[in-house]
Amino acid sequence: MISDKIINKFEKNIGYFFKNKKLLINSLVHPSSLTDSKKNKIKVVNNFERLEFLGDRVLGLAISSIIYEKFIENNEGDLSKKLSYLVQKNFLHKISIDLKINDILNYSYKKNEKMNVSILADSIESLIGAIYLDGGFVNAKKFINKFWGPYFNINEKNMQDFKTKLQELSQQKSKKLPEYSLVKKEGPSHSPVFTVSLKVLSLRKIKASGLSIREAEKNAAKTALSLLNDK
Repeated sequence: MISDKIINKFEKNIGYFFKNKKLLINSLVHPSSLTDSKKNKIKVVNNFERLEFLGDRVLGLAISSIIYEKFIENNEGDLSKKLSYLVQKNFLHKISIDLKINDILNYSYKKNEKMNVSILADSIESLIGAIYLDGGFVNAKKFINKFWGPYFNINEKNMQDFKTKLQELSQQKSKKLPEYSLVKKEGPSHSPVFTVSLKVLSLRKIKASGLSIREAEKNAAKTALSLLNDK
């Protein structure tokens, strides 16, 4: 059980104080931490994953709204790139580090580092879902603006679309598209890690992992581009 003292310290850190503390606690108990009865596991999994589901949607809407208002000269494509970058798992993990959520989150540490990244990223979405239910969209948006704000003016290089670049290069050189295929999916259902293989041009098959198939493909494309540039 998370103590009142720790909860109060965390609320000060995030700049939001919950009226319903149970919502906050539900958002901070990850299913990986459970070792007790099956019935209780189902209840806690539902609490966390439902909040995560909600938080994901709130985050997307809030970021979209903020960057739409902030970057009035950006077209739809530029805004989409910013949105994609700011809601990806690795970026949410970065926010979790900023918030020091690792100090309060109740979860089971995994040997697979990608699973830990996924767990911490999911906890940010769960927390946002809890803030939304407790204080509405205005407070959720304030929280997001506070912690995402320093990253809105991100460098264009950080938003590179490696898959598109590789596809263009492959079509230029061979008129063929890169071929991606799923190799395996491992880990628990709430924090899976995907591994894909990539066949492109004259390179040997490249394998890469990610917290989603899309991320794994992006990582594989990034590796391929690096290898092709070295040739």
